[in-house]
Amino acid sequence: MNYPYQTQFLTFLKNQQLSRLTVTAYDQSITDFFNYLAVNNEGFAANPSLDNIFDRDIESYFASLTTERHSQNTTKNKILSHINRYFKYLFTHQLTTHLPTIDIHGNKRNIDQQFATKWLTQLEDILADNHIHFYTRMTLFLISHGYQSSEFLQPNFYLVYDQLLPQNEFEKNFISTFNAYISPIQASQNSKDIFLKQRLNLKSPQLSSAALHKYLDRDANYLGFSISPAKLYQSYVLMTLAKQQQSTDTQLEETLRMDPQSLLYYKQLLLSMQTKKN
Repeated sequence: MNYPYQTQFLTFLKNQQLSRLTVTAYDQSITDFFNYLAVNNEGFAANPSLDNIFDRDIESYFASLTTERHSQNTTKNKILSHINRYFKYLFTHQLTTHLPTIDIHGNKRNIDQQFATKWLTQLEDILADNHIHFYTRMTLFLISHGYQSSEFLQPNFYLVYDQLLPQNEFEKNFISTFNAYISPIQASQNSKDIFLKQRLNLKSPQLSSAALHKYLDRDANYLGFSISPAKLYQSYVLMTLAKQQQSTDTQLEETLRMDPQSLLYYKQLLLSMQTKKN
């Protein structure tokens, strides 16, 4: 069956530069969830609206994945991340007023695993570590300044990058060494962008999201934690909110470059995670 705002959501995912296979996986997960509700939930079947989906419905669905399909935890966590992102999209785009997934988390994962912030405290060492590829280090650097991969992989992001001011000496040193690395690649590709393919491709020199993830995945083993740009961005936002609890919403929106609805989502998420931890 189709699900609410399916076309808009899939278009959003494609605009985030996710691969076709990843978008298809999202679509399959959410379609399966709504199929389950239509068959197994009399309340939803009688009134199939977003406002008629609750935490217990999602918990029931995941219980069925265990008892009927014998799904592994990794599979269930992946499906949960897909459903979470769907409802987050609806909430931040003001297509729904509640988040039935806000209090549900994956199996055998806690705050520190799901929203690890250790990388932020280790950023100085990471940026100076030449064992880590420059693209990986630049990804972490930009996320620590509040930019998402959907932003910094866009053509002409160099216009933003050129205006970034280092916050300390180690960031200044990293920018200098990165610029020295990327300059000859920019010259050969005839592009000023900062994420570029290694092989000559004058028609399409920008690095794709899938290609960037190959660098990130290789360095993840060395660093000892998953380098998922989306999760690292969440950890950056959550740490910022935790540290700046005295700031007004207007100040936080400016610091995080975030609209009020997105800020509300992350504040609710932080509160939920803190409640679970306690």
